[in-house]
Amino acid sequence: MEEFYLLDNELNKKYIIDTYSSAIWAKRYNDIGDCELVISASTENFRKIKECKYIARNDDDMVCKIKKVELQTDEENGDQLILTGNDITDILNQRIVIKQTNFNGLVEDYIRALINDSIIKPTNTDRKIRNFALANNKGFSETIREQVTYDNVGEKIQKLCKQYGWGYRVTVNNGNFIFALYKGNDISRYITFSHNYDNISTTDYVKDDSNIKNVALVAGEGEGVARKTITIGNGTGIDRHELYVDARDISSEIDYDELLINYPNGKEKVINNVIYYQVNGSNVAILTKNDTGEITNVQLCNNIYMENLKNTGYEKMSEYTSITSFAGEIIAGMSYKYKEDYNLGDIVNIVNEYGISINVRISEVIENQDDNGYTMEPTFENIE
Repeated sequence: MEEFYLLDNELNKKYIIDTYSSAIWAKRYNDIGDCELVISASTENFRKIKECKYIARNDDDMVCKIKKVELQTDEENGDQLILTGNDITDILNQRIVIKQTNFNGLVEDYIRALINDSIIKPTNTDRKIRNFALANNKGFSETIREQVTYDNVGEKIQKLCKQYGWGYRVTVNNGNFIFALYKGNDISRYITFSHNYDNISTTDYVKDDSNIKNVALVAGEGEGVARKTITIGNGTGIDRHELYVDARDISSEIDYDELLINYPNGKEKVINNVIYYQVNGSNVAILTKNDTGEITNVQLCNNIYMENLKNTGYEKMSEYTSITSFAGEIIAGMSYKYKEDYNLGDIVNIVNEYGISINVRISEVIENQDDNGYTMEPTFENIE
């Protein structure tokens, strides 16, 4: 593995760490990575750590914030400092959605809006991180109609990325934190890991159906028999696994400004003395005005509200699927090279010793360097 660097509070490389007992570098496609670095305990190393806040590698774009420093004394092997840290993408988990937010449009724009509102251009300037920015749009075409309130921003983005098969990361560039979405490449026709090819030494195959839910009853606002509910999913008889989703925090009332942002180019139309806000002739919301003509209330029409409930239900149900995963130890330098032939997030083919063949996504890569040498252990996840 390459040299490590300690970065100061301003994200400047300050010290090189080229001597260490062991290093673990774990990257994840749509989850938070982490690291562990073990170095000798010395007055100089203590000083370096005190002056710095982050750990980086020259050959990788993940940067970790130092979360814990442990001094381990050992008379035989010498005292050691154990530095553990989390991927700086964890910054997203420091914010919540502090007000009801409605969105109708591209999922990518939705994620960017969540970050803008909570980190880059928040109404409360205490929430702003001055050197946090968004990378260019990727142009993903998936759409969503949803309402969120008080969700953790990082967890929300993670759920969305898992749902749509995307990866996300925060990297460092010229002293700035840069958020980006990305999607791995499907290289399963060219890259196969198999005992027959002598490029993988061990495999651990797991098919876990213990957490399946394929039908959800989503319950929104209201009480008793008046509560609004909708059922989503498919399943019959013994193969039907039901889930209840409490979505009472999803409200049919929204701000007028949000209505205009999420449903632009609409027009008002009075039908039976009711003022509707329409887009392309379809009713979106009911407007209430006072005697002076000022809009005092906006209530989404039932069909729009039900779509919000559906999206909440599908997102929740995505956590309850059949999971097929492979873990394995790749033999470094055989057949393919990490970061040249394949990378985190890519879809590859894997065949274990029992002939089970499947196309899977590389969801995690754990690199380990110690006295025994270098190992690289990927985790493969089913993409279906």
